Amino acid sequence: MGSEVAVPLYLKREAVQLKRRAARAVPRARSAKPRQGMSVNALLGMGLWTLLWLGYNTDLAGWSNADFPANTTALIHGVRALFPVMGAWFALLLIIARSKWLVPWLMGPLGFMLVYAVTGLISSWTFSPDPATGLYYGANYLAIVLVLLAIVLVEDPLHDLRKVLNFTWTVGTMITLSLLGAIPFLGAAALSRKEISPVGKVAYFRVVRIMGMAGTRNTGFARYAAISALVALAALLRKGKPVSRMVWGILFAASIYALIIANGRTETVAFVASVAVVFAVDRAYRFLNLLLGMVTVLALGFRGFYSAFYLYITRTGHLDLTMTGRTQAWQEGWRLLAQSPWVGFGFEADSLCLGLHLHNAFLHALLQSGLLAGGAMILGLGIVWYLLIKYFFFRQPTDKSLIPPEIPAVFLFVTISSFLESTFAYFSATWLLSAPIVAYVIALHRHMRRITLKARRERLLGRIRSGRRKPRVILPSLEETPSAPGIDNPTDPLEFPF
Repeated sequence: MGSEVAVPLYLKREAVQLKRRAARAVPRARSAKPRQGMSVNALLGMGLWTLLWLGYNTDLAGWSNADFPANTTALIHGVRALFPVMGAWFALLLIIARSKWLVPWLMGPLGFMLVYAVTGLISSWTFSPDPATGLYYGANYLAIVLVLLAIVLVEDPLHDLRKVLNFTWTVGTMITLSLLGAIPFLGAAALSRKEISPVGKVAYFRVVRIMGMAGTRNTGFARYAAISALVALAALLRKGKPVSRMVWGILFAASIYALIIANGRTETVAFVASVAVVFAVDRAYRFLNLLLGMVTVLALGFRGFYSAFYLYITRTGHLDLTMTGRTQAWQEGWRLLAQSPWVGFGFEADSLCLGLHLHNAFLHALLQSGLLAGGAMILGLGIVWYLLIKYFFFRQPTDKSLIPPEIPAVFLFVTISSFLESTFAYFSATWLLSAPIVAYVIALHRHMRRITLKARRERLLGRIRSGRRKPRVILPSLEETPSAPGIDNPTDPLEFPF
């Protein structure tokens, strides 16, 4: 029999208390997540993005009005035209204040966007037949780039960018519901009869002026509705309270109805492809969603859906190889580009030089800023797509809240639409609804690299401390690592995002 050593009662109680504290502390530390509340940077970002939205659907015409500034409507729209430039100025001040973070962010898509905007401004000044108009729209486009740069120049802007995305999608949803709700009041001016439409009518087929502004076309209405529907669908599929899911369901149904009556063919095709992305992002249910999708595709075939859909898309039952005249416009665009291939003709070159709308964002970008800067812009979008596929489909982070499915879905919708519309090439509502995705995806990439780097350092330091191998170099501790890569630490692997 062994002997036992008597332990005082107060020491036993203290030991029990220490064990309880340790048991409570470990789970808290492990489950701790970064604060996701509304930060000052997120509020600044949403405020700057509000200034961009306030300048949408206006131009310099208010200033040339003979009754300006006595005419109230002309005064309002004339003042609104200055808001994006005001946002660019405030963003520039923030960029200067946060300049130590700037260099790494310029080595990627945002830098390519900046080159595209600046080159377009120079071309507007030198080659455009109407420099004032070209410079105005170029300054508005530059404002988008500067606002994005101002938002990302903090230590970790990922959650702030998510707030900005949610904000701009809320604006898009409000516009969708407003246009939908205005139809009964506008009557025949907003709703025309069209036999090929599934409901026998098409909304906003004729352009009308509303409150001194040019009204939307049916295709613009369809883009608002499609993006609102994609965001609502993704929110509807998330786990949440029944009341919130019911609200998202109502918004989804209203957006789908708006998309149907808008009768936008390109937008409908892009929306169907984007819905598939929403279901494909969820890896846990990807196979089940694929199986259900295949069953749905076969069931629709037996119901004769595809023949009706083909008639809906073509409107006549015959495929129009000219894309309702778009191919002729593209030929004119290529011929004009040949006259200034390297730097283009500046912003709004299609309407100012050709007197038409080009209906292709890729060619539009080349025509405005040339093969060099326009090509850089297109390359930047390609990099964003590479990172989207990498993190949303193949190397998903453990925290699934970082990869909401509406982000790749909306970006796919905009990309498909870009082949037949001008979307990202100029200051447009579609680009306001999707441009923050570019910054978000780059921020996600940098966030994941930072996590991977820290994990590798911790593993290596653990091996060194356990004596498994001798280090050949002296590594700094995590506390000594600068929080701002780039200028403060030029050898840090996080210096460049790619």
